[in-house]
Amino acid sequence: MSGFLAVKVLLLLLCTLGGYLPPTLSRRGVLPRLQLRFQDLVQSKRMVFLPINASDLHSVILDEDRRRIYVAMDDNLLSANLDKITTQVKKLHWPATHEHIEECKMAGKDPKMDCANFLRVLHIFNQTHLYVCGTGAFHPSCAFIHTSVFYKEEPLVLQQEQTECGKGKCPYDPHQQVASALIDGELYAGISSDFMSRDTGFFRALGHRNVIRTEQYNSRWLQDPQFVKVAALADGENGDDDKVYLFFTERAQEAEASGGKVLYSRVARVCKNDIGGQRSLVNKWSTFLKARLVCSITGPDAIETHFDVLKDIFILNEKDGKKPLIYGVFSTSSNILNGSAVCVYKMEDIAATFRGSYAHKEGPEYKWLPYMGRVPVPRPGMCPSASDGNYRSTRDYPDDVIFFSRIHPLMYSAVYPINQQPLLVRVGMDYKFTRIVIDRVEAVDGQYDVLFIGTDKGVVLKTTLSTKANQEPEEVFLEELEVFQEKSPITSLSLSRQKPWLYVASKSGVIQLALHQCEVYGKGCAECCLARDPYCTWDGASCSPYSPSTRRRNVRDLIGDPLMQCFKEGALLQVKAEEKEILVAEGNGTYLECLPKAHHASVTWLRVINESSWELQKVTAGNQILLLDQGLVIRQVQQHHAGTYYCQTEEHGYQWTLLKLQLVVIVGEQIQNPKHEKVQSHLNDPVPLSSSSRHPWYKDIMNLIYYPSKMNYYCEQVWQRSQKKKSHSHPRAGVHKVGADADNTSVTMGIKRGKHKLHAKALRLPRST
Repeated sequence: MSGFLAVKVLLLLLCTLGGYLPPTLSRRGVLPRLQLRFQDLVQSKRMVFLPINASDLHSVILDEDRRRIYVAMDDNLLSANLDKITTQVKKLHWPATHEHIEECKMAGKDPKMDCANFLRVLHIFNQTHLYVCGTGAFHPSCAFIHTSVFYKEEPLVLQQEQTECGKGKCPYDPHQQVASALIDGELYAGISSDFMSRDTGFFRALGHRNVIRTEQYNSRWLQDPQFVKVAALADGENGDDDKVYLFFTERAQEAEASGGKVLYSRVARVCKNDIGGQRSLVNKWSTFLKARLVCSITGPDAIETHFDVLKDIFILNEKDGKKPLIYGVFSTSSNILNGSAVCVYKMEDIAATFRGSYAHKEGPEYKWLPYMGRVPVPRPGMCPSASDGNYRSTRDYPDDVIFFSRIHPLMYSAVYPINQQPLLVRVGMDYKFTRIVIDRVEAVDGQYDVLFIGTDKGVVLKTTLSTKANQEPEEVFLEELEVFQEKSPITSLSLSRQKPWLYVASKSGVIQLALHQCEVYGKGCAECCLARDPYCTWDGASCSPYSPSTRRRNVRDLIGDPLMQCFKEGALLQVKAEEKEILVAEGNGTYLECLPKAHHASVTWLRVINESSWELQKVTAGNQILLLDQGLVIRQVQQHHAGTYYCQTEEHGYQWTLLKLQLVVIVGEQIQNPKHEKVQSHLNDPVPLSSSSRHPWYKDIMNLIYYPSKMNYYCEQVWQRSQKKKSHSHPRAGVHKVGADADNTSVTMGIKRGKHKLHAKALRLPRST
């Protein structure tokens, strides 16, 4: 290691020992149990990375029947093997036409960011075909693509004659948000449908019925919407009542009386059998209704902080498909407060809101109030059904119903989340949530919902919520996974239904990530169980994935708290502690490291003050002792510091000893004439300082601080190597300085040989704790 690098490392060490932690890591309440970097995940072989050289990556879909993954990009549709995404990779090239690109440039658009074919709609149409749409350099087009094309060997190119017009199905502008779903062979899409992106609407196209949409340029229906999700959700037993739901964010008319632009998140719905009105609202939705989605927290001063920008929606269905839970990812609209939240809604609460009062405003100077007048029959927003009024279609609705629907699309009441509060919140972090998927897991002690949350920094958060009787849900933040080295926003998250894989996409590429990494929690029962990962269990020998269908002799089979399998009587965990012995020269500084695997664990240091009675005393901070999250620092070691130290960790009310450490203090006479066999062997032991060392870098530096004679040895080796290169030698001048300076509380070591001087200031610690 060069002298410059050594000084750089020492400066890093000084920061660490000075007690500095990044602001995000100093918040113990939001720390994950494990933080795994990109290289950690690659080396663990629990992640597969498919790099993609693309300026845009919009969406990913999984075809689990044919074991393929499809990725929508700019000018290309990529396909790969679902079981290992780096194999069988094929690209279907689908560029915009030269004429459309030139027209796009002539309109003043950016050639790279606007004038390409950005694929924005990607769905599995049937057993053999995909349905895909792209912006086509502001000339949207769509195509049915046979999946067999990806098995051909020759270069794959989609010709213009194989496409159809994409107006009403795909946006013109690639920067406009789009949400779509293919339902019963028809495409429901929230898009901007003109060149200037002024006409935004919710469309139904592609099927045998006429194209139908929201009313144009009617701000009561939609006002600058940012579409997020389209989904079909059952509403009752009658199939005629089935509806399609649209989730989006828009400017809120009802909140702009005081001036300024206010954003609200919305949920809207239309009936699947809506075909528009007879005389008015022809080819327009006649059952369109919308309501506000509230996701907020209330502070101690009773002032609510709202997360009003909807980023993603995930619908978690029960096995019978009824009563789904709707998970929403939200962020703040303010640039001052950087926050994200996850709120979860019941389907019955959404349905109840749409059965409530309509919002009404008499005129420009009036307030929005619940509509108190006569509501026409059938109730506006209801689906035509033979069991309710014997209306065969929406074209049979009376004119007063259609007129009322046109001017009263907004519900007065809002939809609130379960328990009237978010499921989890992150405020003041250096990231925001972008995507979410939920996996319902059968664990040893019951059923859990595991949340995988994507961020705008290329990181995936894995968390679960543990619910106990008569208590608020407790968040268990399991892992923070850096899946992309580049801090690019995650644009897609997809879960495999058949295998334990999560697929993550950003413009950097696509990641295939294992849902669980049980082995990284530790080798002991306590570390495995205290992690509380529903995917993992202690099988008697290791922390391994739990499978409800697997019957193993040693798998825990407990009713209640699974942590109890690792404990005996009382709250003290019976675990064999790691044992270490450290030798340090009197007057030098030393660092006693103790790093629990879990960031949530708290550490207490105890010291034996009476060897005969084994009496323990808690170690507290003082002039000579610093207590850090990573360990304990003694500024200047004296004889009275020698003895046995215990590092005890506590997590979730359970305690155990993680480390037993024997501190041996060496006085000056022992260094000059070492008689103690351990001192002698340690002085003779070479100092490993290679960059390939497997232990942390700072341990090499602390070795030099512990044992000044090793510094002499190391500097001796560096000097000898330098002399061999120069092919001449210099007379030996001996040790320049070894020891401690009490005035500035530093440790200085070095060797001076003639005009060559190797000098390293190892540690300078502040006086205050």
